[in-house]
Amino acid sequence: MSKQDFPTKNLERPSTNRPKIRKTLPELFRSVDLNGIIIDCNEDYAKRLGYTVDEVIGMSLFDHSPASDKHQISDSFETWKKSGSVYNRKINLLSKDQEVVKVLLTSNNRYSSDGKLIGSATILRDISEIKWLQDLVKIKKYESLYENSPDLYRTVNYHGIIIDCNKAYVDKLGYTKDEAIGMNLLDHTSDQSVSNMRVNMANWRNTGEGKTTEVWMKKKDGGEFPAQLTPTNLYDDDNALIGRNVVIKDISELHDTKQNLSEREKIDQLKEEFLSVVTHELKSPLTPIIGFSQALTKPNLLGELNDKQLDAVKTIIANATRLRKLITDLLDTHKLELGQMKFDSKEFEVNSLLESIKTSFSFASKEKNIDMSFHSDQNIVIVSDRDRIEQVITNLIYNAIDFVLEGTGKVKVEVQKEGPNVKFSVIDNGIGIAKEKQKELFGKFYQADTSRTRKHGGTGLGLSICKGIIENLGGKISMESVENEGSTFYFIIPIQKDKV
Repeated sequence: MSKQDFPTKNLERPSTNRPKIRKTLPELFRSVDLNGIIIDCNEDYAKRLGYTVDEVIGMSLFDHSPASDKHQISDSFETWKKSGSVYNRKINLLSKDQEVVKVLLTSNNRYSSDGKLIGSATILRDISEIKWLQDLVKIKKYESLYENSPDLYRTVNYHGIIIDCNKAYVDKLGYTKDEAIGMNLLDHTSDQSVSNMRVNMANWRNTGEGKTTEVWMKKKDGGEFPAQLTPTNLYDDDNALIGRNVVIKDISELHDTKQNLSEREKIDQLKEEFLSVVTHELKSPLTPIIGFSQALTKPNLLGELNDKQLDAVKTIIANATRLRKLITDLLDTHKLELGQMKFDSKEFEVNSLLESIKTSFSFASKEKNIDMSFHSDQNIVIVSDRDRIEQVITNLIYNAIDFVLEGTGKVKVEVQKEGPNVKFSVIDNGIGIAKEKQKELFGKFYQADTSRTRKHGGTGLGLSICKGIIENLGGKISMESVENEGSTFYFIIPIQKDKV
């Protein structure tokens, strides 16, 4: 075959729905027995050498070799007998009319149905076609880019036979260039990706569309690595599809990153499930502990307690309540981090919310003897998550109560409309917060005054949770404070939060 048999001009053209295809030379196949007698061949083999299949069967493989090359054929045959395979060896075939055909020979064992070795199965690929296609892609202005690219390049024909590749490709896969050229691309594809690669090639032959795909590549030593394949078509002068160039990128690092993320997601899911179970199991016994302890403080239910007993029961209630809040805070923090906290926006009156909060704090304000007041400048109606807003205000009030002085403490809750927003403020006359500590207040686990925290308890999660809730409601939370004078914590949210 000469280069003129395949006139060339265009390297690449847009594909159509059904491409015009020049089918490149097929693989030649023959099978010989242990004595070198041909026992089978395909029609392409017989036709290429000018015989019929019936004529070929029964001939010796030496009948199809030039006299000068019989020692090479003998050497290949003996190598196969010893090792069970011959890999990409260059030999010459001799046709019936004495034409010399240069081929690449690959032989492997052939077995009978009962597992007995009966000979070799040999694939022969015409080198002249490979040389022609190499000339096609090696136009001078592209040759250096192709050969010296850090990416892996290979060029295959219509049948998927590698007719060229660059240095990066053979270095990565562990072959020499002479070994790689003439192999089928499936020889370099991991078993797990062979099926996908077959489908990809079949679709390409049918439509001419080469799509980027990810496969696992296989090295000469059996090692594997994930790769991204991006093909571009090769056309001859008649616009017939004859092969394709493929850029191959090793994506091992990306694959490892994805795998690590997947494993982390699984771990996060297990953590979430574990936390849900643990918080449920921890909160369940706290409910009767708090309930029966509160019952003990009521003489008309379970009888009177002396002062020492009453103080002990109150300690139980305080610590159980503190533990329940800690568990709730941990769960809320986890939900906010995963974006799984649920919000339910509904229309409600602010005054009704304030009345509810005022009632729930009536006992705490009397017990500590502090002045607590609630004020709204008008009857504001908003659409947002009432329960979550109550949770934030309640948290801010508890913080204020903890840090005002008993007997002289004042806590005021104010609500006012500001254009399309509403502002909620919790103001106290407590110990205040130093300016250098204010910017860290809404961080997770941050506690501005650890000595006060040890006395009153707390995890440092409350303000972080408040910040997460308010931001999910479309608002912002902030604070102002003067040390030894008091603090104001406030948040601003839209009056009309979209219902979710």
